[in-house]
Amino acid sequence: MQPNDRRGLLLTPLQNDPRIACRRLKIGSVELSYTDVAGPGRPFVLLHGLTGHRDDFIHRLPQLDANVRWLTPDLRGHGDFSHTGRSETFTFDQLTDDFRQFLDALGEPQCDLLGHSVGGMVALRFALAYPERVHSMVLMSTAPFCPEDYSRETFEVAGRIIDEKGMDFLQEAVEKSWRANPDESGATHSERWADIYWPHHRRRYRAMDPAAYAALGIHMVEQEDLTKRLREIRCPTTVLVGEDDHEFLAGTNALAREIPDAVRIDISDAGHHPHMENPLAWHAAIRAHLDRTRE
Repeated sequence: MQPNDRRGLLLTPLQNDPRIACRRLKIGSVELSYTDVAGPGRPFVLLHGLTGHRDDFIHRLPQLDANVRWLTPDLRGHGDFSHTGRSETFTFDQLTDDFRQFLDALGEPQCDLLGHSVGGMVALRFALAYPERVHSMVLMSTAPFCPEDYSRETFEVAGRIIDEKGMDFLQEAVEKSWRANPDESGATHSERWADIYWPHHRRRYRAMDPAAYAALGIHMVEQEDLTKRLREIRCPTTVLVGEDDHEFLAGTNALAREIPDAVRIDISDAGHHPHMENPLAWHAAIRAHLDRTRE
């Protein structure tokens, strides 16, 4: 395996489902991996958050609408995306352009789009930059600005830890802290599916480009507040959040208030990962979105 070739670190499709395939795609000078669930017509793309990767949705894919093509790509710096090792390549503008190139390479002029957390920030920027390419959008546990509890110092310290001791050390420290103080860390709901969550959490961190964590975290903290631009969104939009995702409730309020005709769905008994914490309610929300937006 070459240094920048991360294939083999992540999950393969579940249950040998013949509809689900893992694929590799070159865009410019880099390559990314994505999961492709076969289906007709316009694709519905699911974008993961910071420290995530395409397998964040792997447990949900077999139950999604079989009449839709579902795509889950790795974002730059995550999963099997080629490692650049250069912090200046990790910006929302770059991730947005990567996604444009991803659709171009697949020959897809338009998609439906779900963005989770940082993936939602990328989805929002893509919809503003290329409105004709987004048929509908789900913004999940995300915001048009940085949550107030995040700071540049936190990610600078994390960057120094990574430089000195590596991603595994950082992940172990995060997991230890969250397990010791689940109420303070927001990990209360995650502990209920710990047999899946923590092994996946370890693989997520291990697969990241070490330069991406601090760079994207700082970029998130210092991002432009897009609240004033939300009324430019014209595609049908669902704003989705776990009721206990306290860090993102202010952002959810802004999205639901300012995006024209946005439908808001709050998922009970869930925090920042409603697709894993309350999958039945999450699937119902996605079905409702498809029913509302289907041509």
